Amino acid sequence: MVPVDVRGELRSKGYALVSADRLELAPELRGYEAALAREWEDLETDKYLKDGARFRERRYDRFHFVPRSGEVRLQPHRPYFQSDNANQYAGGIQRDVAPLTGTTLANALMRELIPYNFARFPVAEELGDELLDDPWDVQCHQFRIIGSATGLGEPTPEGPHRDEVDYGAIHLMSRTNVSGGASQVYSPEKELLTEFSLTERMDTMYWADRKVLHAVRPIVAADAGRTAVRDVLIFGYRHAPELGIPEAA
Repeated sequence: MVPVDVRGELRSKGYALVSADRLELAPELRGYEAALAREWEDLETDKYLKDGARFRERRYDRFHFVPRSGEVRLQPHRPYFQSDNANQYAGGIQRDVAPLTGTTLANALMRELIPYNFARFPVAEELGDELLDDPWDVQCHQFRIIGSATGLGEPTPEGPHRDEVDYGAIHLMSRTNVSGGASQVYSPEKELLTEFSLTERMDTMYWADRKVLHAVRPIVAADAGRTAVRDVLIFGYRHAPELGIPEAA
């Protein structure tokens, strides 16, 4: 199977879609997918949805990552913040989001995805080879969106937006009884460029956050008698020289 030229597509279009069967992960890592997906059963309700809504659950943490050396280190947990410009729904406030659990952090696939995704970004070509020696701030988000026959689950209530990073990756972990939920890519002027559905575990979308906006359509239950659930793992990568390189012990 011909691999997807993610770097080339990010440079030319600002986004790339890779189906699970074309994601070139080491075979031994595939064995950790199911265990990682089970971690979505232990998220906490998002406290910052409007009007008392409860359609989103989440956890979040950040990592210090140095591409050249491959160092990955968990940063101290702190609230999540986006500006009003990036998120008109919940921007401008410090959001106290629960951290990733120990079992999530220990999962070999989850940790390997940090350098794996970065290797697909055209950093050297677009930003400069020297940035591979600098630290990067890697945001990691677990999201569960819940819908019903009468209630929408809104993955992106803020609409088309940027995440204020350089590059990002969205991995689907589960999609159960879902109608809707198409991923969308927009131009900076909010013209819809394309939309597609992530349907299989580890179907992945990459995007260049400086070039495009992204959003996801709401979900509802396909079978009215059961809940609709859409689980995703999202990484956002921001060049962050201010984090510094720790001295060797």
